[in-house]
This record gives sequence, structure tokens and C-alpha cells, in this order.
Amino acid sequence: MRAPLRAVTRVAGTCALVLGLLSGTLGAAAADEPSSRRGTVTSSAPYLMPMEPYAGYQPQTTCRRTPRAGVLMLADWLVARGGGYGTIARDCAGSSRSEHKEARAFDWILDATDPVEKALADAMIEEILAPDDTGQPHALARRMGIMYVIWDDRMYASYDGFVAKRYLSSGCRNRRTCSPTLRHRDHVHISLTRRGANGKTSWYYAQASSQP
Repeated sequence: MRAPLRAVTRVAGTCALVLGLLSGTLGAAAADEPSSRRGTVTSSAPYLMPMEPYAGYQPQTTCRRTPRAGVLMLADWLVARGGGYGTIARDCAGSSRSEHKEARAFDWILDATDPVEKALADAMIEEILAPDDTGQPHALARRMGIMYVIWDDRMYASYDGFVAKRYLSSGCRNRRTCSPTLRHRDHVHISLTRRGANGKTSWYYAQASSQP
């Protein structure tokens, strides 16, 4: 009877080891994904329109100084949380391209060296990149028509699946000598697609329909 007992014990120990390894692997994967680790999920209930696909890059091609409806709505939504109201439209002089020159970008004024303000920006990014309750990833960012976000030396672009990537402005040689503004440490930059900027994606329609 001892041999079968040892075999059963060996199998049980192997199973426990495999489960432990799987648990560790899954735990590490969850640690790499902030929305999974914290359990952030957004609601799909307000939306009658289908989820927008991931937007490609839409560079500035014209000059526009009048802020668009979607940008203004998103700016108000952000500033209602805290922080300051920054630049939307920018002077079109010069050869550099910027969505600010088409009035479809917004700078939300927050300070990355202030723990409260940094937490506010990080919480917003986590929320817009979280899945919704149907499992759609990056739900709010896609519904808002967000093309990319830059904050605190990181860029989150729709056309890269919103994977966080290290960011260094083309105007800087290195981070040590780069200004807080070019490093986006004194503001969160958000660029929208043209449909998002015009308020023509599902998030903006849901906001408008909720107004009295």
C-alpha cells in the first residue's frame, strides 16, 4: 500500500507546484496591467452607438483657431476633476505640425511633482484605458476619439494599442536637460481624432443626451 500512497502524494505535490507557478505567472501579468491590478472597469450602459475602432494617426493638415465642440466638452470634463485649463488652439506659424494648430488638442494643467495632481492624472489615464463591463479594452479612450496622450515622459497612442512608451520631445537631447513642459510634466497633452474633436464619437453623444 505504501507505493500507491507515495505515487498519489507525488502527483498531488506536482499539481500544487503547477498551480503555484500558474498563480505566480498570472499575478505578474496582472501587475503589468494597471487596470487589471486595480480592477478598474467602466460602464457600457450610457452608449447606444457601437465601440469605435482604434484610431490611426491623423496629422495636422490645416490651420484652425476656433476650438471644436468635442475638445471643449472633453476639456470641461477633465477640469471638473481638478487641474487647470490649458492650451487648445495655437498659432499656426512655423513648419512644425501640431494638433493644437487644428484646435483638436487640449493641455490639462497638472504638476507631476505634486503627489495629489500626479495621482489625479494617473487616475484619469487608468480610467480611459480601462476595459468596459463587456470586456472591450481601452473603452473610454476609444469612445472619446483619443489619438494619443502624453504625460510625465510617457506616451499612450491609439495606433500603438495604447501601450505606454517612453517619450522624449524632438526638441530635447535628453530628459535631464529637457524642460518640464517638453517632458509633459506640467500638463497632460491629449490629441483627438477629427471625429472626436468635432464631438462625433459615441462618448460625446452620450454626454449630450444626458444634459437636461
